Amino acid sequence: MHQTTVLAGFLVAAAAVLIVMAAIARTTTQPEEPQSIVTATGYRLRRGWLWVLAAAAAAAFALSLPEFPYGKPATLTGQHYSVIATQYSFELPSVVPADTPIVFDVTSKDVNHGFGIYDPQDRLIAQVQAMPQYINHLPLRLYAKGHYVVRCLEYCGIAHAAMLGSFDVR
Repeated sequence: MHQTTVLAGFLVAAAAVLIVMAAIARTTTQPEEPQSIVTATGYRLRRGWLWVLAAAAAAAFALSLPEFPYGKPATLTGQHYSVIATQYSFELPSVVPADTPIVFDVTSKDVNHGFGIYDPQDRLIAQVQAMPQYINHLPLRLYAKGHYVVRCLEYCGIAHAAMLGSFDVR
């Protein structure tokens, strides 16, 4: 969704809230009504707002569901690179191509490790578990050229904090 669409939606919603508030303010200048009428009206309005909010939540859920990333099969097209985690290092390629689909095939020789890839600006961009006797496939397309750092994101032993690897994207 583009930012202008979100801004327009916000402005429409804000205008609607202001109109409702102005209508409520106008009713406070009229003579008082008996409590029984006020209570019945209040409960009726509350029920109406509940249904409006429930419909809005259901619509937001339905509109965002197609973008939900889980349950979709990962595309494993691209060149595959083997990654093997061991205490306390990574065996991985030294260079991978830029702007090309690649797949890291990640496993471990000993215990569970985390395989977290940090871009040249030191931002975490992808992660997957490295597990013994299992290969996790991590499909990526790395656009920014430069030096990428790999860190273990799963406590794996006393030297866990020093478990680093790296590769270049060219």
